[in-house]
Amino acid sequence: MSKKKNSMMSNLVISLSTDVTRLIIDVLFYILIAFLIVRVSLYAKDFCYQLFGNVTMADYEHGEEKEIFIEAGDSTRDIAKRLEREGLIVNELSFYVKVKINKYNIIPGTYKLRTSMNYNEILDVISVSTEKFDDEEELEDE
Repeated sequence: MSKKKNSMMSNLVISLSTDVTRLIIDVLFYILIAFLIVRVSLYAKDFCYQLFGNVTMADYEHGEEKEIFIEAGDSTRDIAKRLEREGLIVNELSFYVKVKINKYNIIPGTYKLRTSMNYNEILDVISVSTEKFDDEEELEDE
């Protein structure tokens, strides 16, 4: 009878330890999922702010002027990488997406840009929006 009690007791301990281990793993899993959701949400918020907000690398008083050369064959992605490397934009991907969403045509040339300029100001200097260009063509046709 004592062997049965010991056997039942050991089965109960094993079952209880298995349940506790499973519970700990489940809690850790859900903590990891919550952490990932928070991280992705913060990244998405920052990305959207960079895309639609007024983000600059420096404030107006401390803005530094930099000269950037854009060649005729440069891709938008290359230009965005160069602007980020020069400290003119916060994130190359958000700049690239902004250019594509707003359909800007970047014009080759040498430009003087400031680190205090936001994405819209930089794009006003280095490009022409195809939407603006299409509107001008329509006015000329009339």
